[in-house]
Amino acid sequence: MNYKAGVCNFCGTGCGHLIEIDDGKVCGVFPSQNHPVSRGRLCVRGWHIHELLRSDQRIDSPLIRKNNTLEKADYDEAVDAFLDYVSKNIKNPADEIAVLGSPRSSNEDNYLLMKLARAGIKTGNISLDSESGHRNSLNVLSTGTGMPGMLGSLEDISKTDFILVVGTDITKQNPIIGSEIHLAKERGAKVVTICSRVSQISKLSSTHIQIRPGTKKILIAALAKSLIEGDMQDSEFIEKYSEGFEGFANSLGSLNNAEIVEKTGIEIDVIRDTAKALSAAKSAMVFFASGISGLDQDTISYIYNLFLVAGKIGKEGCGVNPVAGICNLQGGYDMGVCPDLLTGFQPLDDETVLKKFSSAWGVELSKDGGKPVYDLLADKNSSIRALVVVDHDEGIVRYSERIKELDFVLYIGAFENSFTEYADVVLPVSAYIETDGTFTNTERRIQISRKKLDPPEGVLPAWQLYTRIAEKLSLNWEYASPSDIMDEIASLTPSYSGVSYDRFKGINGIQWPCDSEHPEGCARFDIDEAEGGVRFVAVTGDFTVPDVNETYPWLLMTGKSQHFWHQNNLMKRTFIPNREYNATLLLYPEGYVEINSDDAKKLGVRDKWPLKVTSEYGAMNVVANVSDDIQPGTAYVPYFIRDMISEFLLEHHEIIEKGEDAIIPVRIEKV
Repeated sequence: MNYKAGVCNFCGTGCGHLIEIDDGKVCGVFPSQNHPVSRGRLCVRGWHIHELLRSDQRIDSPLIRKNNTLEKADYDEAVDAFLDYVSKNIKNPADEIAVLGSPRSSNEDNYLLMKLARAGIKTGNISLDSESGHRNSLNVLSTGTGMPGMLGSLEDISKTDFILVVGTDITKQNPIIGSEIHLAKERGAKVVTICSRVSQISKLSSTHIQIRPGTKKILIAALAKSLIEGDMQDSEFIEKYSEGFEGFANSLGSLNNAEIVEKTGIEIDVIRDTAKALSAAKSAMVFFASGISGLDQDTISYIYNLFLVAGKIGKEGCGVNPVAGICNLQGGYDMGVCPDLLTGFQPLDDETVLKKFSSAWGVELSKDGGKPVYDLLADKNSSIRALVVVDHDEGIVRYSERIKELDFVLYIGAFENSFTEYADVVLPVSAYIETDGTFTNTERRIQISRKKLDPPEGVLPAWQLYTRIAEKLSLNWEYASPSDIMDEIASLTPSYSGVSYDRFKGINGIQWPCDSEHPEGCARFDIDEAEGGVRFVAVTGDFTVPDVNETYPWLLMTGKSQHFWHQNNLMKRTFIPNREYNATLLLYPEGYVEINSDDAKKLGVRDKWPLKVTSEYGAMNVVANVSDDIQPGTAYVPYFIRDMISEFLLEHHEIIEKGEDAIIPVRIEKV
């Protein structure tokens, strides 16, 4: 038996594991006992990742669509088909071509994809296959502190006195982090959850504040207001390190106690007690989901400002911590896979930055950024004609009709999936254990995954494929290995400047910034090192919330079901998670809507009885899932049925894009 260390490729926690290799095949997976994040544990997804890695549903040959059928080809023929289309049909790539990167690709692969899009294809329309939640978090944290990433460290969870969890059921999205929070509570830390549903983490918490849907921002603002009015803010910290406090404090003046209680459903005494506990704690951390179900930027700004008021930023055991849902979501943004940024959150429109990259790449880059791919697909008037997609989760099917209208779709991926139905050309790449690469987890920990197996015969790693395409575009890329690519990343990216493959020997990752001042990395944001201190982030002061009326008397929330996590194409290739997903489908084959038992009595229905859910924009037929995890007058629907996405939720895409605070007024009727 041969056991090789690696990093789990599912969620953003970045757990360490050992892959068992026997006779050139993946046979099993075991947790790494000395890994600083997972410490000998794996969640149900991680325990079954070997099933994904030994799947026979691999794309093992390039494919070209001929006569409406995908036929096998070689790489040169398939790449030439794409480039030939571009040269003959695309007049303005900056408007007509878009590139959708993958938050599961390695840093090196994402960097080369970004470089290829900008320097070779000549488009700035590049973004990650994720919603806006994580980018919103990075915007806030970068504006406030200059660090576009988690301000704390997962290892600090065991050292903190107070933990606030906003919205996410972290025990399901990132189970290892959830278990660390639960262990902290067992050791004596106070854990407070704010959510409209009773989730697993809320059941394990010290205090659960079950707010009305769509009012997280109001509750967070009310906590900050309570700190200031009760003279519980950390005045010494605010005066010494921050700027903008008065402006933020004044923005809370429009909130009055009666309005807070009416909108949130939470009594003022509960808010005051929570604020008092936050203020009294020596250290405190907050966790909230980012990525596909993340919060909007304004809500994140209030969370950040709340912890700045409490003086719980930049110290051991403290941190404002967005939790990435996908393994290299943080790394994807670090690599500049977004329209307006280059690596390390360096702005594209900064002339010094642009000149640095243009010189290093030997091309004249445009300072004009593009648009996120999902925005282009949602805009029926956009000029997009061709789309390049790397990997994907099934959330993209909500744009299926728009994608069918495109002239050309190029798909790049390792595993067979339904998206190839849309592709004109398919290019296979190796799986992540079949080449070297680094991945950056939710706490900024850069970890290396070494090659453990050879890919299927003839299949290229993505970095080699991108290099081949670049060569055909007359770009002189000379990379002998992913290590060479990381050296180039480090030379252009201040926060990665001290990173090299040699640095990963004998360690479990490096948390950026890793530079001359932090040669061993940086566990957390350090307030004493912040040049010019930190600043409060501007907020809107808008506390309007969705409301019901006689026609639509319920507030419908949307989110993930327990096992069909993130519309995840990879989950279906792991036996136990897929079995549980199928079990859910057996119980609720057309989906379900979760309603309170009191509402079920009023409607005259029981569990699994058919219901019709109607909004201003559409309707869907589902069955009832009677539960007291939600309040009367509210409802919850998981988006794990494909038709529900395309037929009902698609009509509400502008609402759904708000993430966890996506609330739809609906009418629910017994069928």
